[in-house]
Amino acid sequence: MFHKLLAGLAVSTIILTVQAQELVTVTPESREKLTVTIYNQGIGLIKDVRQVPLQQGKNQIAFSDISDQMIPESVFVSGKGIEVQEQNFNFDLLTHDNMMRKAIGSTVDIEWTNPVTGATESQKAQVLAFNDGNPVLKIGNKIETKYPGRILFNQIPKNLWSKPTLILDLMSKQAAGENIELSYLSNGINWKADYVAELNDSDDEMDLNGLVTLTNNTQVNYENATLQLVAGSVNITRPTPRLMYEKAAMLSVQNAMTADSAMGSEQLGDYYLYTLDRPTDILSNQTKQVALLSGDAIKVQKQYKFTNVINVAYTTDFEDVKPSVFLEFKNKKEDGLGLPLPKGTIRVYKKDQNNRLIFVGEDNIEHTAINQDIKLRLGQAFDITAKGKKTSYTSVSNDVYEVGFEVALSNAMKTPVSVRFEQRLPNNWRILSESQKSLKENANTIYWNVEIPPEGQTILTFKVQITKKNSGSK
Repeated sequence: MFHKLLAGLAVSTIILTVQAQELVTVTPESREKLTVTIYNQGIGLIKDVRQVPLQQGKNQIAFSDISDQMIPESVFVSGKGIEVQEQNFNFDLLTHDNMMRKAIGSTVDIEWTNPVTGATESQKAQVLAFNDGNPVLKIGNKIETKYPGRILFNQIPKNLWSKPTLILDLMSKQAAGENIELSYLSNGINWKADYVAELNDSDDEMDLNGLVTLTNNTQVNYENATLQLVAGSVNITRPTPRLMYEKAAMLSVQNAMTADSAMGSEQLGDYYLYTLDRPTDILSNQTKQVALLSGDAIKVQKQYKFTNVINVAYTTDFEDVKPSVFLEFKNKKEDGLGLPLPKGTIRVYKKDQNNRLIFVGEDNIEHTAINQDIKLRLGQAFDITAKGKKTSYTSVSNDVYEVGFEVALSNAMKTPVSVRFEQRLPNNWRILSESQKSLKENANTIYWNVEIPPEGQTILTFKVQITKKNSGSK
């Protein structure tokens, strides 16, 4: 039996005959404010403020339309003059299977159509069991396991809910309509950053647009919500999220990307907080995108890099080795950016001679603060190759040997290129000779920056002494 309690308050009241206390169900129509703060780890903080009619003394309030993946231990309720005594999260929902399980041991009505007469016939049956979607019924003195008709319930089983609901037993100091804020963490809601970059013709500048991809895998709609995103790794000590019930719905995709909808950012302790400047809807089983940030004419540098082509102890001859292509830039304002970048994937495009965008590679970045360097690995170069051979080997003693190499670096393009030939060496090494000066990256890595002429070749040679004993590099 339903009652309307207060005019102007969008609430419904259910009188439970088995309880002396009146249960007031507060629906989203009574909502005053909704804030959704989403973290990278697949959780969201929901802050739901609703107008609630309270009587002085004991109240039993049902918050309906909350996340089916709510973490009950995270619930926090606040409001003027209230004290929460007990809370219960009811997620046993009103479904066919749940109704059948709750009906075990009770009597139901059954109907079936007589195939001969076409008439609908009905009778009583007792539900004995429900397994794998099939009921076991006792009809008269017979047991039926493949009943071909319909099962009709005389009433809704106890403790089944049409939507996930939080029941609050609370005390109120006065009778009034009060704003109560329900805050909780929920699994099943996530965000990630995606970036689209376009290189210019000379590969020394790019435009960058950042997008936020939101995914809501819960069964609740967050409508007209203030959206906030937290970038950073928040420590979470909890088991793998459990789903309250199966979800068969496919994700819909909604794009909401406009040039003036970039999100504002602020530092929040050790994290960054991004806030959308307008309310938005995050619907159930939906993926949507909103604009995050943008940068124009960002200075970049392309680098071709060979890494550990040679195994000093074993390599003899090698050929047709191609370098990795990297795109490097600094996240600073002077170079066209200077914004905190959440971790995500940067996809890089470039226009061909017909002004059509061509995808040239992608890479992931971690959370990147202002003034940090970013290096993207886009793939392998097609027109640059290396081939080489071991030119000498001398055993100086049981613990010391000397080995020499020659590397031919070729460039088939019509423009000159600079490549970085990086080589890791064993402990305790010393360069004896080299065709051009090497630079030291760290204790065991050196590199050469080699210029290769257009449609030409450059020969790099070096000889290194290796000491097997652990006596330190020189």
